[in-house]
Amino acid sequence: MLFHTPEFLILLILLLPIYWYLPKGRLVILSLADIVFYSWAGVGYLGIFFTITLITHICSLKLYRTKNKMYLWSGIIINVANLMFFKYSVFFLRSLEPVLGVKLVLPDSFWTTIILPIGISFYTFMLIAYLVDIYRDGFAPTNSFIKLWVFISFFGHLVAGPIMRGKDFIPQIDRTQYFRFNLSTAKFGIFLIVLGLIKKIMLADQIAPVVNQYFSDIAVLSTVQAWAGAYLFAFQIYLDFSAYSDMALGLGYLCGYELAVNFRTPYLSASPAEFWRRWHITLSSWIRDYIYIPLGGSRKGRIRTDINLMAAMLISGLWHGAMWTFVLWGGIHGLLLIGHKMFTKLRGAVLPSAVTDTANIYGKIYKLSAIFVTFHLVTLAWVFFRAPGFDAAINYILMMLKPISLTMLKEEGHYLTIAGWLFLAHIIEAWLRDKEKIIAPLWHRIPGPLRGFTYVILILLIIGFLQAEKSEFIYFQF
Repeated sequence: MLFHTPEFLILLILLLPIYWYLPKGRLVILSLADIVFYSWAGVGYLGIFFTITLITHICSLKLYRTKNKMYLWSGIIINVANLMFFKYSVFFLRSLEPVLGVKLVLPDSFWTTIILPIGISFYTFMLIAYLVDIYRDGFAPTNSFIKLWVFISFFGHLVAGPIMRGKDFIPQIDRTQYFRFNLSTAKFGIFLIVLGLIKKIMLADQIAPVVNQYFSDIAVLSTVQAWAGAYLFAFQIYLDFSAYSDMALGLGYLCGYELAVNFRTPYLSASPAEFWRRWHITLSSWIRDYIYIPLGGSRKGRIRTDINLMAAMLISGLWHGAMWTFVLWGGIHGLLLIGHKMFTKLRGAVLPSAVTDTANIYGKIYKLSAIFVTFHLVTLAWVFFRAPGFDAAINYILMMLKPISLTMLKEEGHYLTIAGWLFLAHIIEAWLRDKEKIIAPLWHRIPGPLRGFTYVILILLIIGFLQAEKSEFIYFQF
């Protein structure tokens, strides 16, 4: 069930009044809503999801009471096995075919019938973190299965995050029946949902056809078109994914919950490390806390640190999809992070501190230059994420590296201009989010009829941009 469908709107309209009217029944109401939401994808996959959650619940209670590591690894192995089977089994079999010289995945065989359950990567990581936090940090698991079910299956974040931690979200779930409806919080939630709809329907979905065309007809692209396609995909994936995250936050607020922020205008990052602190924040922190640090983090020397960093980013790439291009994309970001660390050390020895001090004009110019370079490095990496295969990605990059003429820019620069406007909108979004607490009171000073008229216009625009066939959010496939 997609957020931007009539079915979901009906579910929300039926849910919220009953949810707020019956405080003692809220967890049961949410549980049922989550079941309806997820069962839209298939009752069989709901059964698997429910079973995995129940097994994790049993392991968590046994782990906390006995401190026996067997329960930790049992829960982790079951969760990973579930993810590996559905997401990676065919990928690994096809990767072995050239090595063995045998066709392992035959047409119309069992393997070709496997369908990836929605949200599997997200709920797997949440359940693993839940178990690890119990063992490592002494976090007390909930004794109530219904609370764990709401934590893991809450429809606001289930399909594409944010990846919540039990120690952050379950205490909120414990207080669910004591929540009091707050009109200003509800308004902010609706604002975030509308913002997400604007990003998804009016922007990301309008960019998608151009991106699809350019990445499917690579051989006939000009250099300008290749750059335009790369820029547009960079904004498509940001607008699409941040739209879902905004709507998830909004839905959380409507139910009284505060979910984790997942994006902070990442294309204004001045380094690869900053990019990962602002892009898919909950995944980045998960990779750091449950992969990078357990591998040794930065505690075992420079070479080991770089190896750990690269391993973490390769796993991040593989998490995104069962294709070698995703692994390569993760590897590229690993190299960027390692390269930035080396550059930072050299920068301190070569450049005077005044050059990097943003309090003066030289520092401001340096920061703008760093943002420009980081954005383009990230954009080039996105080509491997979007291209249908390795060869296609390389051919696309080669197209981008060909010379550009002024005539070509004049005749084919239309989409480059659109990309420029999108970057400007990105800057405005960062400014609005930064000044949110100042702007909100000013907005509410505007007469109610005028604000109401603005809301009506926005809703009509969203409806006008709706397509007959709804497009899924890009991260649903992960």
